[in-house]
Formats: sequence, structure tokens, C-alpha cells
Amino acid sequence: MSTDPMTIKILVVALCVTASTCVALLAGYLERRTGAHPATAVLRAGTAFAGALALEILVLSTLGAL
Repeated sequence: MSTDPMTIKILVVALCVTASTCVALLAGYLERRTGAHPATAVLRAGTAFAGALALEILVLSTLGAL
């Protein structure tokens, strides 16, 4: 039984999105804990999500996994 390579790539990207979401939640939570305005915490979380996802995709592309 073999697995389609496209299925593996989709699952790897889904895992990257999940990990980036965890990073974003943590960043937003920590920003809010410092007393920041909720909009600022959301902005920080979005930035953390984008940065983490870009870094993960870049590393996986460089390694040839995508």
C-alpha cells in the first residue's frame, strides 16, 4: 500500500498551520497578559502566525519536503 505524495504534502502543510496557530495563540496570550489592548494582542498574534508559518514553509521547502 503506497501513499500519494500530494497527500503527504497536504498533511505536512496542515501540521505547519496547526503549529503556527499554537504559536499565535501563545503570542496573543502573552501580549494580553502584559496589559496590552486586545486589538494589539490580536495584531501580535497575527504577526506571530504569519512569521511562524513562513519560516516553517521556507525550511520545509529548502529541505525538499514540499
